[in-house]
Amino acid sequence: MTANSAGDIWFKVQHGNFVGKLSRPDRKVSLQAVPTPRSRPYGIVVDRDDVPWAVEFGSNKLLRIDAEDLTLTEIALPSEDSRPRRLGITSDGNVWYGDYALGKIGRYDPASGEFTEWPLPHGTDSRPYRMAVDRNDRIWLVETGVSPNRFVGFDAKTEKFISSSEILSGGGTIRHMNYFEPRGEIWFGTDTNYIGRATVH
Repeated sequence: MTANSAGDIWFKVQHGNFVGKLSRPDRKVSLQAVPTPRSRPYGIVVDRDDVPWAVEFGSNKLLRIDAEDLTLTEIALPSEDSRPRRLGITSDGNVWYGDYALGKIGRYDPASGEFTEWPLPHGTDSRPYRMAVDRNDRIWLVETGVSPNRFVGFDAKTEKFISSSEILSGGGTIRHMNYFEPRGEIWFGTDTNYIGRATVH
């Protein structure tokens, strides 16, 4: 789940193939079916204009959700074999995703409709999962396909990888991370029964 600036809650129903909204003022829940069957909507975020975005983990598409009428726009990634899992939005409005199947980090520019992708350090073994964006527009994600998991940094401005660190407990699989701007930290939970903190600035 994620919230917009008004406090409304946006969510996805992965196996039911819906995205939804809980309107805070009247507590009304609205659902919209995803056109692609078994698309497994996943990794929902809200951009700077309060527009919700998600991915289709069961296919190779991004989802743009109209905040007013819940109309869905499906945007296919360059490869049919891609399986995006999590999203991040940088200050310029670009949409970033980790490709779980192909081991890449990708950028979609909504203004131009262009995609750019970079192979992750461990390539197709990476299995990138959770992602977070810091105030300096650096993308942080975890390669969960390697043991121990690796915490990887990518600078959206220079378009270069800047960091790769082992998760001390091994990680198992890191599914959720949250960026806490006041302290420059990313907090995460691991499948190895630890809570972790990474200082990123």
